[in-house]
Amino acid sequence: MALSQSFYQENRKKMAEQLEHNSLTLLFSGREIAMTEDANYPFFANNNLYYLTGIREPEVVLVMTKDHHGELSWKLFIEAADPLKEKWVGKKISREEAKSVSGIDEVYYIKDLPQQIARSGSLQILYFDFKVPQHQSFKTEDEGLQKILKQCEVKDLHPILAGLRLIKTAEEIRAIGRANAVTKQAISEMQALIKPGTYEYELAAFFEYFVKKAGTEGLAFETIVASGVNATTLHYVSNRCSLKSGDLVLFDLGARVDGYCGDISRTFAVNGEMTPPQEKLYGIVAAVQEEMFKAYKPGAVMKDLQNLTKELFLEKCCSAGFIPANNDITEFYYHGIGHPLGLDTHDLRPAGDLILAPGMVMTVEPGLYLEKLGIGIRIEDDVVITDCGCTVL
Repeated sequence: MALSQSFYQENRKKMAEQLEHNSLTLLFSGREIAMTEDANYPFFANNNLYYLTGIREPEVVLVMTKDHHGELSWKLFIEAADPLKEKWVGKKISREEAKSVSGIDEVYYIKDLPQQIARSGSLQILYFDFKVPQHQSFKTEDEGLQKILKQCEVKDLHPILAGLRLIKTAEEIRAIGRANAVTKQAISEMQALIKPGTYEYELAAFFEYFVKKAGTEGLAFETIVASGVNATTLHYVSNRCSLKSGDLVLFDLGARVDGYCGDISRTFAVNGEMTPPQEKLYGIVAAVQEEMFKAYKPGAVMKDLQNLTKELFLEKCCSAGFIPANNDITEFYYHGIGHPLGLDTHDLRPAGDLILAPGMVMTVEPGLYLEKLGIGIRIEDDVVITDCGCTVL
């Protein structure tokens, strides 16, 4: 699945406006990685290449040149079809399909890449994304192409793409909203399965089944189903324990739609009724989230929102008799109040203090984790920043 062709065209235009003249930009979708002698890991394409083209196949290269006049040229390079291989793993994207999805008219095969770049003339600057995983970094064995690239001054594309991806279009927000709608419905269905003796992995398996049956691309990230003291480990994903009466169970999960992630956390009592300490702590987390919804607005600085969250938690916990050592709330609350959400669950963000602005999609996820009591509680929702505040997705 992909968004509209115009979406990718506009993203390329906005990126190009920030690049210098006499420059060459290279983005690579990635190469498949062997898991065993006869199988590969599931392939996941470079999200920045997807953001600019809508294509998520391996061995695809996007090339952009911006000459000394500022004239732009976009080219895509794909693998040529291998009829024998296609009998085993299916058809590769064709040149016509790549043109249709991306809106890029010039589509060639990978073997033509050195020759096409050589035709670009003398270019002084080469843009790479410095932060991609190793399997998504562009490499070439062609000595002629290596010579051309080594003559360029290399600059980092990552800050530019991070700034662009931070502000979401209406199309992106709709995709995140659809991902969350499916996630929310799955959570509703899962509640009937919460009971003593159910295993965490059963709930995780049901969630994956539900979101795939709903026609999504599957999971946005590895599902967290953490019961009892397991919920005090933020990214607990082993999901091997059985639910016990008197415990809480924490879900942190999301579906993926058109490449975009949902991200919701909910906490429930295993036997349907919270103990007094659980209920008090749950009430504190819910109250802090309501306060933070009011604080998420244009101009707010995320580090200030984090400090406010800590102040609220310390005040409310102490008033309720849950006093951390040395009055340091980080004993109970040890993660951030939120993060950008998009193609990545923790989406790209520029360096430095993040200041909220309209169009950003952010999580709001206060949590309390008291390991000695075996209690972990998190409530997480996703919001889009508006002109005057935020709207829950």
